[in-house]
Amino acid sequence: MNKEKQRHLTNLYTISQKYPGKKTAALLKLEDYGLTIDDFNQYDSLMVSQYIVEPDTVVDEYPTIPGFTQSDKYSDSEVLKIFEARDSVNSVLDNIGSPPTDAEWFQAGVTAEQRIAELRPFYETRKAEEWEELESPLPGLGALTAPLGFLTELFAGGADLRYDFKEDLHERGFGLPEWVPFIGTKGGSGNPFTGFGAWDIAEFKKNPRTGQTGLSPELLAIEDELEKLYGDKRGFTEKIEEGGYRESLPGSKTMIELDRLNTMITEEQLLDPRMFGEAQ
Repeated sequence: MNKEKQRHLTNLYTISQKYPGKKTAALLKLEDYGLTIDDFNQYDSLMVSQYIVEPDTVVDEYPTIPGFTQSDKYSDSEVLKIFEARDSVNSVLDNIGSPPTDAEWFQAGVTAEQRIAELRPFYETRKAEEWEELESPLPGLGALTAPLGFLTELFAGGADLRYDFKEDLHERGFGLPEWVPFIGTKGGSGNPFTGFGAWDIAEFKKNPRTGQTGLSPELLAIEDELEKLYGDKRGFTEKIEEGGYRESLPGSKTMIELDRLNTMITEEQLLDPRMFGEAQ
């Protein structure tokens, strides 16, 4: 027996046990799913032999309350709406299809997402630490190199657009110093001549501790790895958009809605009323 038939048999048997008065309706549904009375009886014998159910002991949860057969939280009509809504969501997902998870671009994208989340915080921390050590080559030269930094960023900074993450010129980025109330940030520049960091360029500075100009080779190696990872992530995103797979991925609105409906069904142990002929 295939999985689909097994699922229908399990559902129909559960209905007949939970609601004895609907057993006849459940049995009439067997043929619709390619099942027989023998299949049902064999499954019944199996369940009883394993002490999973005890015949004639399960009754309706709320037999005296009209319209609330399965739950005190949802009326029967609301239960039907829940299952219809889930069918609608599953229909959308069926039309979308599943992305080829074994494709090289898919695997690379998933790996990149995980590695970026792991590596990026360390990169940002070390970059901030190195910026604090960088100084202009000569005392007082910072004010003179600032206009040069501005012009360099203006005419050459656009070349960075060809990258997914890395830069040829590493500017500190606009940010006011930490002591500025409310809007100051850690690592922010206090130098107005550099546009408060907007055109404060590492390649024009030197680390007196190491004697190196600009950021360290170790940090730039991490940046190169992140560049490749962000390239893989971009390729993944483009393929997902091209195939229309966005809504079939975890975290999408469609998948969140499906999870919500399944949670409602599971928590209340709801059964689709259409399985035993209660909804037309």
